[in-house]
Formats: sequence, structure tokens, C-alpha cells
Amino acid sequence: MGTIPQLIGKYVECGQAAVLATVIHVEGSAYRKEGAWMFILEDGSRIGLLSGGCLEHDLHSRAKEMFHTGDVNICDFDLRAEDDLGWGRGAGCNGIVTVMLRAVDARFKESLQFLYEQLQQGEPVQFLQCLENGFDYCFASRSENDGPLKKVLPIVDKQPTQHTAGRKWIQDESIYQQWIWPAPSVYLFGAGADARPFAKLASSVGYTVHICDWREALCTSEYFPTASSFQIGPINEIVSRLTFNGFDSVVIMTHDFQADQQILHALKNKSLLYVGLLGSKNRTKRLLGHSIPDWLHSPIGLPIGADGPEEIAVSVIAEMIAVRKGKAICPSLASI
Repeated sequence: MGTIPQLIGKYVECGQAAVLATVIHVEGSAYRKEGAWMFILEDGSRIGLLSGGCLEHDLHSRAKEMFHTGDVNICDFDLRAEDDLGWGRGAGCNGIVTVMLRAVDARFKESLQFLYEQLQQGEPVQFLQCLENGFDYCFASRSENDGPLKKVLPIVDKQPTQHTAGRKWIQDESIYQQWIWPAPSVYLFGAGADARPFAKLASSVGYTVHICDWREALCTSEYFPTASSFQIGPINEIVSRLTFNGFDSVVIMTHDFQADQQILHALKNKSLLYVGLLGSKNRTKRLLGHSIPDWLHSPIGLPIGADGPEEIAVSVIAEMIAVRKGKAICPSLASI
């Protein structure tokens, strides 16, 4: 499905007329939550996904009447029916989904370009959409804003984990509000064979993956075809030339005791969203010479009984996603 920056990038490349579909409200349960985006293209193809197939056909039928119009349409889908009277074969999702359809005209396309540029610069952007007037909207970062909706509240700094989207009242107007974050990055220290499944899976769920290792022979596109960059050299030099921000994650899996010590020492004062270290809790305590600090996830990953590189990759990335989206780990899992 891709992150919003990835969806916009693919849309810009396609060069077709499009309708943007956004989930703006969910009552009950649904496949995707508020903030999900999908571009419906004039040739019938789609960029992104809003459901498991329950909504896409109907949305495309509506979009066919909207291409090149600039129109905005808000529609509700009741997915609670369990028999054929609802959706041909009842979805039974126990939810009502509200979707906003917007034909991408020249003005909105310029706003998407502004959004994309801000995200590429690492800036989170707040999207505000008036629900009484579909043509009244605004994209705003901490330094700039774009769009016809000017009477907006000041941008409020939020933690990266506070990924919010939904309807609310602002200055007596019904507004859809969404925080859109840059595509997440993960810096993977260690380019061994067990790192390859992790890099592949991380890329598939939207992470920009950077491989960091002192062994040049291991840092190749043959082993890591989805990597965005290779950072090669002594550990201290790699860390000193990287510019981290509060949205970035670091995963350490070098299997080298001295290298891990250097990495942890270099990262201890960095502002990072997630830092995880492969290895046992006792090994980590030996590395640090003291108890494990709150900023370090060790043992790394959710305790799902993972065995082998592929399963470990699943557990680690699941933990990274939970941290990024501010989801507390289930207490019953912690005791496994």
C-alpha cells in the first residue's frame, strides 16, 4: 500500500487524471482507519488501498464521474451487513466508513507538491479540511502553509508517536484533521546474512532502509536490493556523518561485541524514535556495564517466540510500528 509520501510520488510519476479517496471517519471496525489514502486513476488502476476489496469497486464507479471536474464528494459505506443484501456478499465488518473523494485539479495538485516537498525535508504536515465546504482546505508545516483554508489554529508540535486523524470542531467548523509524517527511516547496523530478511521486510512496509557496516563486501545491492543507501566505514565515522531526527529508528545486529559497544555509546545522546539491539538482556547489560536504559529496546522485538532471521524480522518490525504509532504492548504478550 505504501506510505503517503510513496503514494504521492507514484501519482506524480503516472501523469494521469486522478481522484483522491481519503478515509475521514470510521464508526466501529474497518480494514483501514482514518487517514488512509488511495488515488484512483483514469485508466482504472489504483495507487494505495482503502479496504480488502469491499469499497474499491464502488469508489471507482463514483470516481469515473469526477475526473477533470475538481468536485468533492463525501460518501458513507455501511459494511455491517452479513448477507447478500448489503454488498453482494456481505462484508460483515461491523463498521461504517466515511470516505472523501476529491478530483485532483491543478490547485490541489500544487498543494500535493507542497506536501511532498515538506515531507521530503523531514517535516510533518497537518492537513485540515473543512467538511461543510470541500474546497476549503490547508496543508501546514511548522514553517509554511498552502491551500485556501487560512483561518487555522497554530500548528501544535506533537510527538512522532501521536499519529492522529479524524473529525473535530475548530472555530465552530466541522474539520477533518490529519497529521502526515515523513516516510520512516531505519538505520540497520550490521550487514550479515540475517540482516537481509529484515531489510527486505522493512522496505515492504514503507521504511527507508540504510545499511551501516564496516565490511564493504557485505554492503551491496545484490544482498540488499531495497536499501536506499550504504554507509560504509568505521562505526564512529558512520555515526558522526549521519544526521538523525526524532522520526528515525536504529536496529543493531552486528553480532560484534566491541562494535555494539561503540554504536550504543555513540547513540546514547541522539534523538531517535526507536533503538533496538539484537541479543540477550544479559549481553546488553554487559555491553553497557549497567542496567538497560528506557531508550533501548533489548531484547529486541515483540516476544512472539520468533526463531530464525525471517521471524525475528517480523517481531522487530512489529515492535517498531507499535512504537511509531504510539501503541502500548499488550500485557499478555509481555509475559510470554
